[in-house]
Amino acid sequence: MQFGTPLGACLAGEEGGGDRAVAAVLTALAAVAAETSALLRTVRPESGSGPNGLEGAVRARFTAALRDTPTALLALREAEGAEVLDPGGALAVALAPLDGADTLDGNMPAGTIFSLRPAADGEAFRQPGRRQLAAGFVTYGPRTDLALTWGGVARIFTLDPASGVFHLSRDAVAIPPTSPLYGIDAANARFWEAPMRAFVDDCLRGLDGPRGQDFAMAWCASLAAGAHRVLSRGGVQMMPAESRRGRANGPTRLVHEAAAIALVMEAAGGAATDGRDSPILDRAALDLHQRTPFVFGSAEEVACVGKYHDGRRHTGARSPLFGQRGLLRA
Repeated sequence: MQFGTPLGACLAGEEGGGDRAVAAVLTALAAVAAETSALLRTVRPESGSGPNGLEGAVRARFTAALRDTPTALLALREAEGAEVLDPGGALAVALAPLDGADTLDGNMPAGTIFSLRPAADGEAFRQPGRRQLAAGFVTYGPRTDLALTWGGVARIFTLDPASGVFHLSRDAVAIPPTSPLYGIDAANARFWEAPMRAFVDDCLRGLDGPRGQDFAMAWCASLAAGAHRVLSRGGVQMMPAESRRGRANGPTRLVHEAAAIALVMEAAGGAATDGRDSPILDRAALDLHQRTPFVFGSAEEVACVGKYHDGRRHTGARSPLFGQRGLLRA
């Protein structure tokens, strides 16, 4: 495909050998994403989160747009259960309408995450992520980008604000197998399991540590923004399990967030696991809002995290940062 090709033309090309229902849903999602981008440029920052603020308005717009598509079931991240839109529809859509809404008042990026599955499965949202037909995410930042995989290829489309049309800006996106970048919410370090603390500590030790190179860390509360950074620069993003109440299974929703991001990562040559050796796309959900630890990005970096968890690389006992008498302990 040619760079600059409008999203609609790309979807029409895929439709020739694919599914008109998928193309229709993706077109509707892109249209609302363009509207959301415009809203974010004009809305008061403090109205971002909550059902009566921008977040609620965005949710309502996505729902209304999908009613005019072959969407049988819509599972919103904020809703308790799935809503029936078109009983005869072919698709089930899982959607996180405004990921990162609670940080908009700090002028931080936000995003939209979406997953399309066959509705004919009955238990569509309980199927492993590999049953997804298409998935992707939108990042609302200095520019608005839509990362999409349909047909096994990852592509990025960039919004032209003047026309409201997404144009292809990166085709056949490929994540480098390794990169000296990682992202994690370090404020929660005291709740991590020892292998995760050891991995991060060895990254912090840089050239003097066992990994033999310096690393850079970046973190953003928007999962979509973190995933976009990985697509652009490589590296690994980590949302681990934590010992504090309610976080034993990690913070990320398997159906609404992790499965969609994982499909894009694998399409781009990356990897996505639960931090060990279990690919996210092989996991079936027992519950619509099931949580999971989530590690994704450059394939070799994701595999390295897994080695710490299975005991092949575990240096926490001698860690200067997290040891019993380390820099952060008396």
